[in-house]
Amino acid sequence: MSGRDRTCAGILAHISSYLDGELAATECDAIERHCRGCESCAAVVAGLRHTVGLCREAGTAPLPEVVRARARESVRKLLADKRSSTG
Repeated sequence: MSGRDRTCAGILAHISSYLDGELAATECDAIERHCRGCESCAAVVAGLRHTVGLCREAGTAPLPEVVRARARESVRKLLADKRSSTG
């Protein structure tokens, strides 16, 4: 991951792969380092990690589309908020 990818948008772009354990250790370290200094991203990672855990516990039933749409919208909103706050 390049320095620019360590921004909030970069973190959120890789969050699924991170939570699924699909990233290299160096990429995981970069995300974890970023989250230690960014409360917003840390909250998103923690919330999604918790959500993923709940979904895994729920079995193999697919996540309802309305829930997936809400999650996508939350991430879009967070990205928009971050863009507007960084100028």
